[in-house]
Amino acid sequence: MIVLGISVYSHYHGLSFFYESGSVGYIMTPSSLSVFIGLALLLVSIFGFFGSLKLSTCMVNVYACILMAVFIIKLVVVILAFTMDSGRILHYINVPVWGYNDPEIQQEMDILQSALGCCGSNSFMDYMGMEFTNNQTTVQATLVIDGELVTLTLPEVCCFSSAAGQCDKVAGIGCKDALVNALVQNSTVIGVLGVSVMFINLLGIIFALLLARCIRKLKSARALITWKIKEKIIMEREAEDAYNKEAGQVYIDHQASSTA
Repeated sequence: MIVLGISVYSHYHGLSFFYESGSVGYIMTPSSLSVFIGLALLLVSIFGFFGSLKLSTCMVNVYACILMAVFIIKLVVVILAFTMDSGRILHYINVPVWGYNDPEIQQEMDILQSALGCCGSNSFMDYMGMEFTNNQTTVQATLVIDGELVTLTLPEVCCFSSAAGQCDKVAGIGCKDALVNALVQNSTVIGVLGVSVMFINLLGIIFALLLARCIRKLKSARALITWKIKEKIIMEREAEDAYNKEAGQVYIDHQASSTA
């Protein structure tokens, strides 16, 4: 999980403004959550390792309880993945069209709009009235809006086909809706992956409980052997003491007296 989080951060850091500027904030990002969860699982694994190394039934049982808590959390995540609500997801996604003049945001938004075939945050209307710089590639699109012909200046990636700076077909869907649709379409894959991870987690819980049982039996067997050895030693000492006591006793026989 830690490696996954670092990989996600390194590869998709440029898209971080989509969730950092949204309702989830900077901390609740996919990469940071993956790293935090990975660190937590690493600490739990170390706890279980030392529990098995020290043959501590208590530590192994606590390890199993922590795995059970993680299992419940993953179960909730899987249920949410299978019952993903598009309206709720929209609340956590923000496409900063207002920052399109920023070169970094422009580059990443162009990649997003080109990959998903979308335009703007909610629709191409988000670019209405926006002033573009000379370095930005734009096209003119003449559209019918509320029964009137309106000419809009849009980024070139918003246009599916253009000729001589005129756009013939504009992407009609906003990037927020396109992102939500992509997440909903892949929610089944996310759920299946979650179920697979939960199965591995369940095996860990079962093995931890079995290990705790084996440690308990081993300790009981050792305690029984120790008790038998001590009992044998005590019995031998008692027999030796009894023998020494008998050996140290002096028996005096009384002679019969004779009468003259």
